[in-house]
Amino acid sequence: MPWLVQPLATFSPPRVGSMIMIPAAGVALMAKCSGRRGVARSLALLSGLVPLLGLVVALLGLSLPLDEWGAHRVGGGLAPQTPTIPLPIGVLFVANAASLLLLTGRRISERTLLAAGAVSSFQVVSAGVLIVAHLAGVLEAPAAQALRAPLQPLLAALLLGIALLQRLTVRAPFVTAPPRWLSPLAAVGTATVVLVMWHALTLRDEVQVRDRSALVARSLALAIQQQYATVADGIRYSASHLSTMTSKPGDEWLASMPGLLMSTPGVQHLLWFDSTGTLLRAASNHPLPDSVIHALRNRLPQLLAQQPAASNGDHTGRPALRSMAPSDGPARLLLWTPVPTPTMGTTVLVALADDVALVREHVNDVNQDYAVRVLDTAQQVQVLASRSLRLANEPAQRHTSKVSRSDTIVQIGARRLRLIVEPHRGASTSPLPDMVLVLGLLVTVLLTVVIELQRRLWHHASTEGRSRIQTALESATDGVWELDVPEGRMYRSRALLQSLELEPLPLDGSHAAWVARIHPDDAIRLSQALGQYLQGNASAFECEYRLRAGNGTWHTIVDRGRVVERAPDGAPLRLLGISADVTERNLARAAREESERRFRAMFDTANQIQLLLDLDGTILEANQAAGELAGLSPQSLQGAVFWQLPWWSADAATAEGVQARFAKALQGDTQSFELGVTRDPTPPITVEFSLTPIVGNDGQVLQVLTEGRDLTLRKRAEESLREISTLTTMGQLAARVAHEINNPLAGIQNAFLLIRGSIPTEHPHYRFVGAIEREIIRIASVTRQLYETYRPDQLMATHASVVLAVSDAVSFLEQVNRSREVRIVTDLSRAPSMVPVPDALLRQTLYNLVQNALDASPLHGTITVSALQDGDRCVLRVADEGPGIPYAIRERIFDPFFTTKDRTVRTGGMGIGLALVRQSVLAVGGWIGAHDRPEGGTEFEVHLPMTPLETGVLR
Repeated sequence: MPWLVQPLATFSPPRVGSMIMIPAAGVALMAKCSGRRGVARSLALLSGLVPLLGLVVALLGLSLPLDEWGAHRVGGGLAPQTPTIPLPIGVLFVANAASLLLLTGRRISERTLLAAGAVSSFQVVSAGVLIVAHLAGVLEAPAAQALRAPLQPLLAALLLGIALLQRLTVRAPFVTAPPRWLSPLAAVGTATVVLVMWHALTLRDEVQVRDRSALVARSLALAIQQQYATVADGIRYSASHLSTMTSKPGDEWLASMPGLLMSTPGVQHLLWFDSTGTLLRAASNHPLPDSVIHALRNRLPQLLAQQPAASNGDHTGRPALRSMAPSDGPARLLLWTPVPTPTMGTTVLVALADDVALVREHVNDVNQDYAVRVLDTAQQVQVLASRSLRLANEPAQRHTSKVSRSDTIVQIGARRLRLIVEPHRGASTSPLPDMVLVLGLLVTVLLTVVIELQRRLWHHASTEGRSRIQTALESATDGVWELDVPEGRMYRSRALLQSLELEPLPLDGSHAAWVARIHPDDAIRLSQALGQYLQGNASAFECEYRLRAGNGTWHTIVDRGRVVERAPDGAPLRLLGISADVTERNLARAAREESERRFRAMFDTANQIQLLLDLDGTILEANQAAGELAGLSPQSLQGAVFWQLPWWSADAATAEGVQARFAKALQGDTQSFELGVTRDPTPPITVEFSLTPIVGNDGQVLQVLTEGRDLTLRKRAEESLREISTLTTMGQLAARVAHEINNPLAGIQNAFLLIRGSIPTEHPHYRFVGAIEREIIRIASVTRQLYETYRPDQLMATHASVVLAVSDAVSFLEQVNRSREVRIVTDLSRAPSMVPVPDALLRQTLYNLVQNALDASPLHGTITVSALQDGDRCVLRVADEGPGIPYAIRERIFDPFFTTKDRTVRTGGMGIGLALVRQSVLAVGGWIGAHDRPEGGTEFEVHLPMTPLETGVLR
């Protein structure tokens, strides 16, 4: 990506050598911030030696192998003359390395901080000025090429310098006054930026003046060329007029030619010669000497020999025109054209013109802000000047620099004139650069004065306020202490000593005597914390320890302090801090934490759901049971709204009802209600919720406690009695119906067997014999299946074989539905051997689901029946390739007496099959659902528990 190498054309492209320093300097600063001084010093030395090596390589004119590799990778986007490390980049990164080395020393004094701040500020100001200078185009001049640098290292140097200044602020946080080096650096940096802006604006004005001069020159050249074209057209028109005359011109010449001279600026004489050199006619603005006519007559053969080029002709067919710039004679420009006549043959029309006169009128029309000079390129002399300059052939004054001058060449026939247009000094320049310079220097002075005044005011205020702060701290805290580091003497306020029942005399102002009363386990920690702060490894001193009071009890003391006075080399001299006795606070906090721990233990380990709600319904606390119900961690429920939980997020009506119950609880009324809670993919459960308002001392509701109890097992036990009773009744009814049908059917079958033998094969209705027999067999099979399926003795079996039940259902239904030519595929490889459900229930479920799949399947379709054990559940799946179930009626298919089968379907029933299946499955603790398959068709999925339902009903 070459645009990454040189994103802006005003910056030079980087070399690989100049980019190595950026990661080295950045990692060095990171190592310094993380406290790894050794690594930081090594990388700082590396980032300082690399630019020095690059500068040496640049001075010797060499190139590093990495630079050649980078140039090959980038291609033409990398200028080969760019040095490995430009001079500005080398200086900036050497300054950055110097600052890092100063800040990674073992002892950092105030002078070291001042030196590092000065170098870092120089780095920031220099990088910023260079970036502004590049953007303004100030360094485009050849003399400033040594200061050109790539954009990436300049930005890196700027950011690294800012980071170093930030580290200096962290290194000495107690210093709030501006440092001493800030005011001179601010003055130098601001003045440099102002000068760069002034110079950039000046260059911009010069470029604008130069562009305007070029525009004036182009306009003047175009006007002169148009004037010459007018003269040439007039001469060609005259020649065309003369070529049509049949006799020698008389009055017509006298009437037209003098008028042509007067209307054509620059043409002084018109002469008409025949082929022998005889002057036929002449017209002049002033008398013409005979010597001129004689010289032209002698030159006439030369003019006739030089036939005009065809390109000089007119598109209207008029004669072509040719020109000559004679070095002698009264005219500077000689124009002629052949004139063929019917009576005299070829003649020549000659015009003597003055090119200076042609351009004088246009030069004088130029704006007075510009001076124009016209030079003859052949003789290199000035032939004309505008009124703002001296007369012709005199040296012109230099009004402006060559940068604003415009030079244009104009061709007038055989003459080449040079137009020089120069603006007068100050004619078109803007006062903005001078205003920016004056105002910028004024801001520089004011900024320097403000910084210096702020520094002095801070020092004065800090001296007066130190005593006031100490007095205020003693009255606002338990005590104030002061430590003299070199002497090891400490002062403790009398208020703290009195609260600890200690006398000042035994301590004798010694820090060691105070440490001797500290608990041995805490004394070492106090000494380490104090040492870390005094060595500069901590921003402030703070330590909590136990101290033996005068009555022998232990008190918990917290000391906080900062260095308020340092030696010239930066060594700490005096610490000032405050002390606080937090014994009672710690005891109260420990008691509160113990109470909260007990409450949290009871809250989290409760079996029922518990939620603590805010006044807007937001969950503040949730126990483990609530998280398990939502399928989330208890922490994830915090911040959610109670009526927007996943339990009823899909049911807007239920959510609105819960919100209305919560609104009543906010009024002080305890609310209790039962709701069904959906938990995908597990079956729904029934939960009894209670909303109990928590009222404060003022009678206002502060929070709402929500409790939920799972009533699923109790509800299921109640429903199990009803469902099993229903199943028993249905089974007995089905068996009785099968029995009542089977007896007369046997008589019908026996009678038919007797009649069948008496009907001859040639009887016209013999074909109905086989159909009647098949229908009798089919009815017998159906009644036998009903009797086997709903046999009462199987209904009470508490365990069933999945493999046997599936095999029987598939075998039977394949035979009954053989005419539909539907294939049934079973997958029982992962099926459990037994499930703790009644065998009749399992068979009833399979018969209904497979028969429905057969009814929905197309001709030659396939039905898949599979069974597998998934954890503590047995999953039965029956899938068909039918048209599927519309989403609008998917929930209604389990309603009693609801059916979608057409009356033409042979097995069409009353719509109680799926209703019985669902009631049976729910009764044993399972659930059933239906969904569309991606490849088409419907899949029914039944989940049966692998552990018996603990209701006692099924035993």
